[in-house]
Amino acid sequence: MIRIRIGLQVKFILLTSLLILLTAVTLSRFFLVHLERKESSNLEALGLTISRNLARNAELGLFTRNRVMLDDLCQGPLQSEDVVYIRVLDQSGQEIVALDSVPDVARRLMHPDEAPALSHPEAGGEVLPIQLFLPQRDPVEGIEVRVPVFTAGVAEPDEVDFLLEVSTEPVSQEVLGTVVVGLSLERSQAEISRLRGVFGLLTALVVLLAVLLTILIVRVVAQPIKSMAMATRRIAEGDLEETIEVHTEDEVGDLGRSFNRMTQKLRSSREAVERYSGELEQMVRQRTKQLEQAQSQLVQAEKMSAMGELVSGVAHELNNPLAGVIGYSQLLLGEQVSDRARRGLDRINREAERCKRIVQNLQVFARKHLPQKNYIGINGILQSTIDLRSYQLQVDNVEVIPSLQEDLPKTMADFHQLQQVFMNLIINAHQAIKHANRVGRIEVESGEHHGQIVVRISDNGCGIPQENLGKIFDPFFTTKEVGQGTGLGLSICYGIIQEHRGRIYATSRPDEGSTITVELPILQPCEETAKAVRPAEKEREPPPADAQVTHILVIDDEPSIVDILHETLRQDGHRVDTASNGKLALRKLKAQQYDVIISDLRMPGMGGEDLYESVRAISPELARRIIFSTGDVANEDTRAFLERTGNPYLQKPFELAAMRR
Repeated sequence: MIRIRIGLQVKFILLTSLLILLTAVTLSRFFLVHLERKESSNLEALGLTISRNLARNAELGLFTRNRVMLDDLCQGPLQSEDVVYIRVLDQSGQEIVALDSVPDVARRLMHPDEAPALSHPEAGGEVLPIQLFLPQRDPVEGIEVRVPVFTAGVAEPDEVDFLLEVSTEPVSQEVLGTVVVGLSLERSQAEISRLRGVFGLLTALVVLLAVLLTILIVRVVAQPIKSMAMATRRIAEGDLEETIEVHTEDEVGDLGRSFNRMTQKLRSSREAVERYSGELEQMVRQRTKQLEQAQSQLVQAEKMSAMGELVSGVAHELNNPLAGVIGYSQLLLGEQVSDRARRGLDRINREAERCKRIVQNLQVFARKHLPQKNYIGINGILQSTIDLRSYQLQVDNVEVIPSLQEDLPKTMADFHQLQQVFMNLIINAHQAIKHANRVGRIEVESGEHHGQIVVRISDNGCGIPQENLGKIFDPFFTTKEVGQGTGLGLSICYGIIQEHRGRIYATSRPDEGSTITVELPILQPCEETAKAVRPAEKEREPPPADAQVTHILVIDDEPSIVDILHETLRQDGHRVDTASNGKLALRKLKAQQYDVIISDLRMPGMGGEDLYESVRAISPELARRIIFSTGDVANEDTRAFLERTGNPYLQKPFELAAMRR
């Protein structure tokens, strides 16, 4: 199959010419049909007028059968160029007068299906289509008009209000004969044929003029488009030097200028790509290395997150045995023992308290917290951070020198976020000292300067190169080996300090050490924060001196804790019952009355939360006198439950003095 490609110019010319031709032919056809109908209607009106005039004047001639009178009467109308013949018939249909304008003319009535459309004459006449046969000429169409001739009627006058009104209705009429007039359509058809030729010529001229005008328009519009199409093909083949000549200031000219600008930009882009391609391989290698480092850093971050969860779980499990150690040591210290035993028990108690603080610091550091600012002191955060890191620093012979201003103002801050900042800074200082391979020293200083809290953490490590000082707070920037750091620590510190509306920056002395300075604004507590702090303070207030507790139920699944509480409360003079889980305690509560309940939260079977709901259903007053003990304060669900109930609680491991209060 051969495909013929037709250009835009040819399509535009053909479509425009066809549209104009169809429009001209349609208008010509409409006009000619209208003209034919009008000529036919005019001829019918002429025939009816002649026939009716003859019928009106032929009454006497027909009545007397005077052929001469009728002949003279018909001579005038016969002179019309459209009248072919006139016939006057009597009542029986016999011809009295027969006159022809053309000799030897013959006629034939046409069937309605083959006859032209005729108008409907009014009553009193009949119009029939005919075909006329003229000597040595082709048959032509015509019409025959038949009008009857009546006798004149006389109307009787009627008297109405002294006026005579004559009725137009004939009293009686008699048909005397018929006037027949034959008319030819030859002249009107010849005129219509002539007009058809004229319209055809005009249509041809209009189409020719339209084609010429379309060609001109196409040359103005389509030629630039054709040039752009050819230029586009050359550009697609790689020739970006191609441009289009623009000679007009219209839309086509704008399109050409835009095309040239696009070509120029493509050339510039190709040159830029060619320049960039020389550096692309090196960039890919660098990005690949950075992605590998980022992947390693993210894996390390996941490990740290998992380690935090593990530390939190281990710390929780250590709380119960630590509670037993601290409780038994304090219980024995209250008895009569030898000095040597007392010194040993005191050492056991101090070391257990040390373990307690370490566990609590681990819990605080590993706990996931939502950002929550409180009115707190910065020195306390610094001291707890130093305590948390002190063991590792001592192992590596790194001395920590705290210099904390005693009257340092408090401010609005998030304890856990700032602890994370200070922990990262101390760890970085520790690692810088290890890298320098010297006896280490870290100075932690706090103070107030120009309305700001200023914290400086200095070390005598290897220092920070000057070219890296402006980049150490960028995410994933690190000078450590892969696996030695995430590159996220200082960027996280920067974000936390920015969120606290503060400032963090670094100074360094090459091979002598560096100093990280944190500046925080001094903000006063808001009302909501003050309200949030008061409950914790209120829980630590001792009860009234006249409070008397006589019957206590102790519930815990740790036998050592149950034993310590039972012995301590019994020595204080209280009656004490114990239970190892919530179900057993609930049975005892139904059997007798208790003044106070001391219950663990996490127990097998029924825990403290379910027990609380059961007791509240039995006695809301007793439910308010439940003291909870738990080593799982870090758990968000546990904290939410304790805040919702408002009941006091003891955090394991607790001191006996706190339990007595």
